[in-house]
Amino acid sequence: MTMPFASLPVRLQNTVCFWAMLVCLISMADAMLFRRQRRRALCALSTVHFFAGFMCVYLCLALREARLTHGFTSEAALTHIPAWCVAVPLGVMTLAGALLYRNVRRWRRDHITAASIKESIDNLPAGVCYYLDEGRCMLVNHRMNEIALQMTGRQLQNGAALRELAEKEPVHLLPDDTAVTFRHRLLELDGAPLHELIADDITELHRRAEQLRRDNERARRLSESVRAYGETIADTVRRNEILQAKISIHDEMNHLILATRRAVDGPADPVERAETLRLWQRQALLLCREADEREHSNVVSDLDALAKAIGVRLNWQGSPETDDRAALTLFLLSAREAMANAARHAGAQQVTIAVTETVETLTAVFTNDGAAPSRPVSETGGLRNLRSRLESAGGDMTVCSAPRFSLTVSIPKGGRDHAL
Repeated sequence: MTMPFASLPVRLQNTVCFWAMLVCLISMADAMLFRRQRRRALCALSTVHFFAGFMCVYLCLALREARLTHGFTSEAALTHIPAWCVAVPLGVMTLAGALLYRNVRRWRRDHITAASIKESIDNLPAGVCYYLDEGRCMLVNHRMNEIALQMTGRQLQNGAALRELAEKEPVHLLPDDTAVTFRHRLLELDGAPLHELIADDITELHRRAEQLRRDNERARRLSESVRAYGETIADTVRRNEILQAKISIHDEMNHLILATRRAVDGPADPVERAETLRLWQRQALLLCREADEREHSNVVSDLDALAKAIGVRLNWQGSPETDDRAALTLFLLSAREAMANAARHAGAQQVTIAVTETVETLTAVFTNDGAAPSRPVSETGGLRNLRSRLESAGGDMTVCSAPRFSLTVSIPKGGRDHAL
């Protein structure tokens, strides 16, 4: 290294000159970075480092040409400067430049800078855009640019135009099968209004909402099918009941015709004739019960006519005042069953009907002046069917055998009359 720099090969001299230029550029870059970080002391040090590097570049060029343009020394003196006098300063300056750049990197890693904030915003899964009143964008991240490109076909240039488009629909479905919704907020920057527009990715939430809507629609259709099926079952059960009643009436009618023929053709027997008359009364009651259920304009007159037909009197203690069709239908069924049992089993001449009403319930108690049951009444046939109808509608029925037979029914208003 004691060899004069001017005696080095040309390629080596060029390499040293290039090295000096790199040191100069590195020091200039360090100075600019320190200035952006507002670290004035290190910025001044980097500036000094830059001028030292510049002097090295100038010296290397002067030694290479073996001349001095400003005349501070002679050409002979330059030719005898050793090579180490150039290499050592360049090495020190290179190390100093590397340490300064390392300090820049470490400071950026440990401090929040504008670049780090921009990098963080760019990596957000939500779209972010800040713009001024005229629409000029101040900050836009990558995701918002992607959303704007899919919605408008071009990169985001005007934030106000994007907001106007976003407010047309609450949820926007993008071509890549993602769903986004936009939020807007007005901020203030240096006394001027600043608009914040956020695009949230709600793809999963929108998918679940659509699935829930489809499930609700399927459940609604299923509910309608079940309701229609229930109404069909109720109609079928009523038809079966009518059919069974017709069969029973047919059998009873055959038995009655035979008994009547025997009473007419045979010797006069008052007991047998009385029994035949009772059978005709019973048959008349069954024929009345066979009729289809329909809305009655006057419940009291209908039941009075039925009582007259089967030979009993009705003693009314209150009458139904409600217009609820389902409740009146169940009341009529209960009254017919009580009158039928009073005439058939107790031989009653009078049936008492006590009616009380509340806003939600119609309660009726049926008693008669016939013979009291000799044993507890078992609910078969008409009573069993009546209880099933009442309980299916949400009502209740109580049968009492002592000291006299009584039938108490509680009928809800606003219910449905069906046989399920």
